[in-house]
Amino acid sequence: MDTAETFINIQENHPTIRFAAKELSRYLNLAGIKTKILLERSKAQKNKNQISLCIDRPSETDHILIKPDKNGYIISGSNPRSVLFASYRFLYEMGFRWIRPGKRGEIIPSIKRIKKDISIDEIPSYKYRTLCIEGAVSCQHVIDIIDWAAKNYMNGYFIQFHLGTSFFKRWYQHSDNPYMKPEKLGKEDVEKIVARIIKEIEKRGIRFERMGHGWTCRALGIEGEGWDTENEGLKKISQEKQKYLAMLNGKREFFRNVPLNTNLCYSNPEVRSAITDAIVDYAEKHPEVDALHFWLADGSNNNCECENCIKTRVSDFYVMMLNELDKKLTLRNIPTKIIFLIYVDLLWPPEREKIENQDRFIIMFAPITRSYSHSFSDTKPEEGIKPYVKNKLVFPKNAADNMLYLQRWQENFKGDGVDFDYHIIWACYYDLNHFTLAKVLHKDIGYLKKMNLHGFISCQVQRASFPTNLLMDILSRTLWNRKISFNAVVEETFDNAFGKKYSRDVAEFLRKMSDLWKPFFEPVFIPKTDEKRINLGLDNIKKMQDICKSFRPLVKKQVACEKNAVGWSWKYLDYYLELLDLLIPAYSAYLRRSSDCREKFERAFDFVKKNEKILHPALDVSTFTGVLRWRINEAEGIV
Repeated sequence: MDTAETFINIQENHPTIRFAAKELSRYLNLAGIKTKILLERSKAQKNKNQISLCIDRPSETDHILIKPDKNGYIISGSNPRSVLFASYRFLYEMGFRWIRPGKRGEIIPSIKRIKKDISIDEIPSYKYRTLCIEGAVSCQHVIDIIDWAAKNYMNGYFIQFHLGTSFFKRWYQHSDNPYMKPEKLGKEDVEKIVARIIKEIEKRGIRFERMGHGWTCRALGIEGEGWDTENEGLKKISQEKQKYLAMLNGKREFFRNVPLNTNLCYSNPEVRSAITDAIVDYAEKHPEVDALHFWLADGSNNNCECENCIKTRVSDFYVMMLNELDKKLTLRNIPTKIIFLIYVDLLWPPEREKIENQDRFIIMFAPITRSYSHSFSDTKPEEGIKPYVKNKLVFPKNAADNMLYLQRWQENFKGDGVDFDYHIIWACYYDLNHFTLAKVLHKDIGYLKKMNLHGFISCQVQRASFPTNLLMDILSRTLWNRKISFNAVVEETFDNAFGKKYSRDVAEFLRKMSDLWKPFFEPVFIPKTDEKRINLGLDNIKKMQDICKSFRPLVKKQVACEKNAVGWSWKYLDYYLELLDLLIPAYSAYLRRSSDCREKFERAFDFVKKNEKILHPALDVSTFTGVLRWRINEAEGIV
């Protein structure tokens, strides 16, 4: 295509396709290509510099196509969001990059003309590619990651609870950072934030998922927007509703004073009805939600022990409610999909009940107690499925043992399924270099097909680009193409972020650091002290300090000369080296169980808190410090 004005022709007048046209126009204009958007097909056909956007081969399953034609290009997809994905792919082929969420991640090339002979025809490896809100977030943090998600072919976003109030409070109230000024945040403020986020989701045609935990609270007539402690919570519910609470140790009360962690007396038909009615009412009022998560209370070993509940597995009661829910939704002609959770006590499948209308449901496997040292594909079962003893359950740590429970559920459930997993919420802070974890994530996603699962929901912090965006790139690239090699993603990530001249130096630095970090990636003192790993870790401390010292001059040099998105990559790496100067001695104190362990970690925490105004688009300081405090507590025997 020549240098004349390029016409972007919208052949299907859908909001998401109009947005795709605007994005194409905006980015091409920034790169130096003049564009004009046309809605009238006939006018566009007279012009040889034409990019036509349309639906082709309609399907809910994503499919992107880009092909040259006599007038320029046809960019199409199987649904509106796929047209948007294809538009971003076209820009990618033109040299645009989005190396992390937000403006700091945009790479805009200088272009004189539209590239010729771009031809793409791709269907993703997995149907469900979803991000789930977690950590501490602002409105802009969430909008930035939704924007990045669409540019990287992620097709779903999940807001836990109705509003996700807890996650927004963690950011706006800044209760754990004295250097950040708290901001007022009432319910109305959160409602406005979420309304804006939903508009961004809808604009991109991304699947929208909602709720999760909290239905047990709604059945009691209270909100379940987080894990807040309620010391006088029983006063908020009627005497009649107090009978709904699970009985533990002969008492019906909130489990450890946390309503969200309190299960109910599921043998009581009134309780089951109250829960399913709440879900049906919500689904009817919120048609914008594509899939509702129906989970029971959070926590574990907290189920009702009354004479009627004690005889039956909680999963049997759960399936009873799933079937009741489907019937009620069907009566009201509500098509909303329901995602049900296989998690802690619910890992053990029902003994008697079976899901009837399996098309309604998506099974969600959430192996929260697993180890992230090894992938699903690298492990073999060690303990098998343990006996089901209500409220005395011991949960599997080995990844393969976790899979055994999923397989038992899959004996009777043949519908769609996803892995709801936690690589990028806690484990990512136990090795900030990320290479060890990235390899596990890459293998896990590649293995989902063999687990008879159809996708992945990443329960994660929304800011995971410090020191690099490697984990996020592995996540999105491998969900799109499960056969892509780990090294191919690494090469692309580091070439884009740091420039080809020094990308391998950066990757090799982080790879070496990650290897040296392995001895203390998992706790070294629980369940018992591991002297071998402690000694190996202590040997590695000096090696890590030497590597950092020799690498620092390159980073300082590049910080001084690089700008824009690549410049920010080097700046983050520079801050990371400063953090390591504090964090490596803290880990040495942890391994030795030194009396100054807490003090040394707090110095590292103080550094990131003081710099949060700069680092916050890439690092969730609140979650980072919270997770590493578990290491301090472990060293001090507070577990």
